[in-house]
Amino acid sequence: PSTPPVAPKNGKETASVPSTLPFPPLSSNGLGLIQETLAHHPFQLLVAVTLLNKTRGSVAIPVFHALMNQFPDPEQLSHASVEEVESMIGTLGLQRVRAKGLVSMAKLWLENPPTKGVRYGKRGYPVAAKSFDSLSKGPRRTPLVRDGEVIDDEVVGGRINCAWEIAHLPCVGAYALDSWRIFCRDELRGVATGYNGEGQVDDGDVTVPFEPEWMRVQPTDKELRAFVRWMWLKEGWIWNPETGEREVAGQELLERAERG
Repeated sequence: PSTPPVAPKNGKETASVPSTLPFPPLSSNGLGLIQETLAHHPFQLLVAVTLLNKTRGSVAIPVFHALMNQFPDPEQLSHASVEEVESMIGTLGLQRVRAKGLVSMAKLWLENPPTKGVRYGKRGYPVAAKSFDSLSKGPRRTPLVRDGEVIDDEVVGGRINCAWEIAHLPCVGAYALDSWRIFCRDELRGVATGYNGEGQVDDGDVTVPFEPEWMRVQPTDKELRAFVRWMWLKEGWIWNPETGEREVAGQELLERAERG
């Protein structure tokens, strides 16, 4: 996989530490997102982001913990009634839709769990324009993938970048995919035991250096953007969330960021 392009230096640093979340010092272990605590629990992470989508964390996270205390895994959630789940998440809005989606997701997770090497098409992700064959002309462009189309890891080219191991599950949109890719995908693929390359597996291919999945994600959610910016800053780079480009961070900025 290619590393995000490096922006040309313009002689001055115009970027700053993002303000969407309070930034801890760069030496800290995390930014405080709930996804960080659920990196080794991918099903729970998907439940959490389903509840967080378009909902304040201060409201959604207590509901998430209550739901997981009652139904801590897909087996138990799959046997819950939609009405019971709906009653537990009723303060969040869209409770009927979310409850149906969560129970359905639990059932499908058991029937067809995310599996290394098996991807499912997701049109419009990661970017709508990139989900279409750039060689096609006119309004009847041919999509690179169909929703739910199964694609294995042997496929090359743009199609594989429009297909993901969890894209067949209900409730999985861009926010869920971004969260799961950043925090869980490397572990599923068996290339690392943590989201920042911890326990990375040496596959013997020295021509393709390992890079964590988070380095390839360009989220639109403000908190995920803040996280990716912070992670890149820890690596010594200023990252542009709009373009994915990056430039070397100056020493003054790094020192300020280290102070938090």
